[in-house]
Amino acid sequence: MSRRVVIVSRGDPAVPELLRALHERGIRPHALVLYIASPLAEWRALPWARRIAAFPLLPARWLRRRVRLRPDRETRQRAGQVVVTGPLNGPAMLRDLRRRRPDVLFLAGCGLVSPQLLSIPREGTVNAHPALLPWMRGNGAVEHGILRGVPLGCTAFWVDPGIDTGRMIARRMMPVAGGETMAALNRGVRALWVEMMAELIAAATAGPLPEGTPQRARYPLCRRVTEAERAAVDDAVTRGVPRALFERWRPFCAPGTLELPPAADTRVPLDPALAPADAGGAR
Repeated sequence: MSRRVVIVSRGDPAVPELLRALHERGIRPHALVLYIASPLAEWRALPWARRIAAFPLLPARWLRRRVRLRPDRETRQRAGQVVVTGPLNGPAMLRDLRRRRPDVLFLAGCGLVSPQLLSIPREGTVNAHPALLPWMRGNGAVEHGILRGVPLGCTAFWVDPGIDTGRMIARRMMPVAGGETMAALNRGVRALWVEMMAELIAAATAGPLPEGTPQRARYPLCRRVTEAERAAVDDAVTRGVPRALFERWRPFCAPGTLELPPAADTRVPLDPALAPADAGGAR
């Protein structure tokens, strides 16, 4: 019996690239489950004054999202099954995932998943975070990495109830030649994410993945990038900070290594003026 690998996404633009990379490896996942982000949950988060005006638009927004999630022909051909389901962690999604009986679940651009969802796959749930863990958890990790003095990269890990805190399976730095724009750096991280996910999905279809290495520290969670931080990042990119960070960490961070010596475990930026208020040590 073939192993069941299921991919879950809210329709991330990188998913077609991931399916293409899997197709080139001769791999076809058991299923791709696409979920509709809940307009109702977003509506509840609005201030009261805006809820009144936004309420009549909820059905139209839900329908528009469902239409946008409709898979194209290439996606249908490259995934064993394509299922469009309800909101993340909702009853419809949990039901559809249980019906697929996954051995391993892969998250491809998802929000925070519930313990109920994590209990469904037989072996566990895997995510690839677009930054180096344990240093860079949370949102805007690419920008915050530059601000905090951590090179760009990706980390694959077993998902647990925390935020980017699970056992690490693989971690890679992204090579930076110098002279890249912020857009080019983001494209590079995305390409590295696709490559890492494709390799892990291919491995998971053949047999169990490694147990993983626990994260021994908890660094401050990255929040959404502010306009002031974005301006500081643009300035740092212009001055070549991403390349300098890559060169600083390269002697310590080999592709197959998940541990770093203390000398490399630094988050002090090249320019102290870029250090955010929460750039203290691990907690």
